[in-house]
Amino acid sequence: MLLASWVLLGAVAVVPLSLLHLWRPVVVLPVLLVALAVAVRVAGGVPAPTLPGRGAVAAVAVALVVGAWAGLTHAEHVVLRRDAGSYALYAQHLATTGTTVVDVRVPDLGGPAVLADPEVTVGSPAYYQRGEGSGTHVVPQFLPATPAWLSLGWWAGGWTGLLLGPAVALAGALLAFAGLAARLLGPGWAAVATAALGISQPVLHVGRSTYSEPLALLVGCAALAVLVDATAAGDSSAGSDDGTAERPEGRWPLARRLGLLAGLLAGGVALVRVDGLRETALLLPVAGLLAVRRSGAGGGLALGLVISTAAAALSALLVSRPYLGTIAGSLLPLAAGAVLLGLLSLAGVWLARRRADPRPPRSRGAAGPSAVVAGPVAWVRRALPGLLAAAVVVVGVVLASRPLWQVVRQDPDDPGSRLVAGLQLRQGLPIDGGRTYAEHSVAWLAWWVGVPALVLALAAAAWLVARAASAWRDGAAPQPWFGPLVVALGSTALTLYRPGITPDHPWADRRLVPVVLPATVLLAVAAVAGLTRAVGSARARSRGADAPSVRHARLVVATCGVAVLLVPPALATLPVLGRGTERGEVAAVRAACGALGPGDTAVLVGSRAANEWPQVLRGVCGVPTLALRPSPTRAVPPASLRRVVAAVDAAGRRPMLVTADGAEVLTDVGASPRRVVRLRTTEDARLLTRRPGAGVRLGVDLWVARVPSGAR
Repeated sequence: MLLASWVLLGAVAVVPLSLLHLWRPVVVLPVLLVALAVAVRVAGGVPAPTLPGRGAVAAVAVALVVGAWAGLTHAEHVVLRRDAGSYALYAQHLATTGTTVVDVRVPDLGGPAVLADPEVTVGSPAYYQRGEGSGTHVVPQFLPATPAWLSLGWWAGGWTGLLLGPAVALAGALLAFAGLAARLLGPGWAAVATAALGISQPVLHVGRSTYSEPLALLVGCAALAVLVDATAAGDSSAGSDDGTAERPEGRWPLARRLGLLAGLLAGGVALVRVDGLRETALLLPVAGLLAVRRSGAGGGLALGLVISTAAAALSALLVSRPYLGTIAGSLLPLAAGAVLLGLLSLAGVWLARRRADPRPPRSRGAAGPSAVVAGPVAWVRRALPGLLAAAVVVVGVVLASRPLWQVVRQDPDDPGSRLVAGLQLRQGLPIDGGRTYAEHSVAWLAWWVGVPALVLALAAAAWLVARAASAWRDGAAPQPWFGPLVVALGSTALTLYRPGITPDHPWADRRLVPVVLPATVLLAVAAVAGLTRAVGSARARSRGADAPSVRHARLVVATCGVAVLLVPPALATLPVLGRGTERGEVAAVRAACGALGPGDTAVLVGSRAANEWPQVLRGVCGVPTLALRPSPTRAVPPASLRRVVAAVDAAGRRPMLVTADGAEVLTDVGASPRRVVRLRTTEDARLLTRRPGAGVRLGVDLWVARVPSGAR
């Protein structure tokens, strides 16, 4: 709770400080120290799970070992090709300039007239060109929370500190997951669940590269852990209509305080990742149902969700508005769904309270009003647990069987479709760039956890849903799994139905990290734990069974179950366990910076240079940079090149041609290029239909040339 609260407080602080150009160590570090003190105070009010010495040591050891290994094998994705490069460059820019907006230094590019040329751009993938004339600037793509925390690593140790940041966040996320597992599964199984999650390749992958998933996992698990505590505390305080029977005068009861904190954390995931709004929406009905049961946690949870979601929305609008525009097609339906669920939850609470028996509610565990309900309604009430359990199984089977009867496609004109078509061509697959391969999402999950774990997780989900429905029908206390189960099943189903990511692996598998993989692991471990208890109980009831034989039976079942949980992910991760990708890119960037002087203006030519290098040269090297868009017939549009060169010369700068597309791009315009970067490294594979193993070779090259006299 401490780390999660601190992360969100820092995520809130980055917005005003960056808008004021004040994200500097002298300002930020005192602010974060105050935020840490607040987080300590907040975390002090959360009951800690009871862990035996060995269980606690094992869970902490697993988290630290996985985090350390992720740090030792960290990637150096600095030359921008995918989201990890965008986050790394965003964090470096924020750390060195104090703001999120990128100043492109319009006068040093030759003035506003140069940027009016339609073949000239200062934007690039993940960096949006905004403004006009002298006010032209660039806005990074993603939300600022992850870059803000990564920027602390830059201040501490440059590129090394920044690139190790995700490993530190992953260790914290696994500790938060262990706390959630201890509450739901018991202390003996928390370390097993943490190990099963930590050794899965997608989790290790996001801990090696600069992604937002480790922080989202940290905050999300902490939120659900607090929700479990709030649900338990809410049951004990349900002695009056508003859940305040035990409340001291002028103070909130524990359940409401914990519910508020759970809501703040859960809604705050959207400060880290926009799609955290999905989990917020799923928790709104949970808050409503808890409020119907007169649990003090319900109102606090709803209030916390509203506050933190509003803060996340304001943050995104102030800092990342262009990014919101690009994902509006998926974001607006999600926001509309959240509003609809919120309104329906409010209406449900209002109707339930209007129809409630005016007599005081009964004590904990007692049944509700004893009105006799006849006919179909009574049958549905009796059959509800079985119906819901069957629905869970049906949804799971439908999602798993989709490749047999469905092919999911998107707009073939989407930029992602062109990338998919290129990958299909190289991998010998039928060319159909519009395919998203979303129908295979359950298979993606099975690659990393194994089919037996999926079967166990589905069985546990059905059983837990039936048990929760039975408890709710009978008026018993809400189960500890109630809130986490709604989030786990709802978010997992929606993510598997529509992953919403370019479907090359292992890049696409990070979509499973914030909720799907943790939910699957928790449910699978719950199934193994339940089987172990059931076998032990059956053995104990059998005639002539003694204590050693009962323990032996339980040990056999537990050992087999743990093997099923740990061996498949370990075998899947083993081929990539020791590989650090993009190694050498930091040195390559230093070499590129050394090839350009303080009076140079970089003119990028060729599509690869325009995609990968603008923010590297502009943000890391401090060189004013623009790119020329290739024409249909030539990599370098000659008329635009002459205009740009003349304008840069007139500004008193030295134009330098830069390309990553081969020396011939520069020789074609009469320049004499020199290669300043020649790196041969590896990157993760980009496979569409197979589980990735070893990485693939990656070449990073850069040529620089003075502008020939004929182009002036």
